[in-house]
Amino acid sequence: MRLPARLLALSNSVLAVLVNAVLINAVLVSAIVVTAIASTSCTSTPPAPKEDQAASTTPPPRVKAWMDRLTVKHEYDPTTGFIVARETVALPPLIGDAPPLDAAIAQAGSARTVIVFVTADRCAPCQQYKRDALNDPTVIARLSDARFLPTHLEVDRSPALADAHLGTRSIPMTYALRDGKITAELRGQRSAADLMAWIDALPE
Repeated sequence: MRLPARLLALSNSVLAVLVNAVLINAVLVSAIVVTAIASTSCTSTPPAPKEDQAASTTPPPRVKAWMDRLTVKHEYDPTTGFIVARETVALPPLIGDAPPLDAAIAQAGSARTVIVFVTADRCAPCQQYKRDALNDPTVIARLSDARFLPTHLEVDRSPALADAHLGTRSIPMTYALRDGKITAELRGQRSAADLMAWIDALPE
């Protein structure tokens, strides 16, 4: 059965409208999907916060858990995300009265291993490291071994020494050097037991 020409033309017009509507909807859906993907993907550089968007004064859960383990006085700096020390722990004389890093390297020569403890007064984990590990009697006794020459580097006061001999200002850090070359390193705030195990593993 053949449709009248007018009815056939009308049917074709309706079909064209429907096809166009389907295409437009498909384009809109695609645009929505692309936008959603873009908004949830990671970027190498996070967007800068708006000027009127104040930094949160509440530390992230990971930082809060770390702060809860600290016994030194401290506070959270929301601008930098840093745990700032509000007290400075004194070093034992064996470390605190030692020659600076460059002099220690020259004095040790190739016969002794220089062990340098790198901290900053502003760093709360650094102060906790000094309290828990560097002032531990067992650690002090071990560092008194004639094979070792312990010393200390405060990076904010001696950044040039850190750059010249360690190549970094990371804190807290512990390095072993022989003939001025780094032979081992221990990252971060550690317990006395961790530090003892690291020292005992150093080559003779």
